[in-house]
Amino acid sequence: MSLENTWQQNEGKDDMLSKILQDEHFDNFHSKLPLKKLKKNLVTGIVWAVLVTVIYIVLFFFISLRQVHVGLAILIIFNLWIMILSWNLYRGINDNITPHNSLRQELEKNYNGFQKWWSIQERLGLFVYPVGAAAGFITGGVLGSGKSVEAFLYNPRMLTILCITVLILVPFCYYGARWMYNYGYGKHLKKIKSFIDELSV
Repeated sequence: MSLENTWQQNEGKDDMLSKILQDEHFDNFHSKLPLKKLKKNLVTGIVWAVLVTVIYIVLFFFISLRQVHVGLAILIIFNLWIMILSWNLYRGINDNITPHNSLRQELEKNYNGFQKWWSIQERLGLFVYPVGAAAGFITGGVLGSGKSVEAFLYNPRMLTILCITVLILVPFCYYGARWMYNYGYGKHLKKIKSFIDELSV
């Protein structure tokens, strides 16, 4: 085989490689990289948090119960705080890591950032979930019975049901939130952790 033929074949392969890199299928594959998926899921989470917060604000003005106002205010503040943390985390993710940066350090920074972000939510949630459960119970009970908050709760049976409701809903919310976290972020963070472990060897 002549040098000219060899050169022409290699040139053809280079053209094919360029075509693959520009092909939309390659872009779809690239979009499935862990950091890009994490950023996308963060945006989705922020949008949902905004929608839920808007609902809380609307309820705040439609429900004229002081005790429920306190609960809704706590929920609104919690959501706003999480949205701020989520946005800061989103801005800190560099999904276009170049060889000039330390790949392992960049991955560790993002991995630790998500771990800290979730740890804050998990701990704060243990204080917020009981408030939300109690506020929901009081709202439904008062509106359903037509009584005042004091008259509704001045009943040992209702207080017992309130305590049982909180005891059931708090673990449900806690483990539900953990499931959502693992569903949206867990598998991508596991991939990043495996990359970190490989680079640390």
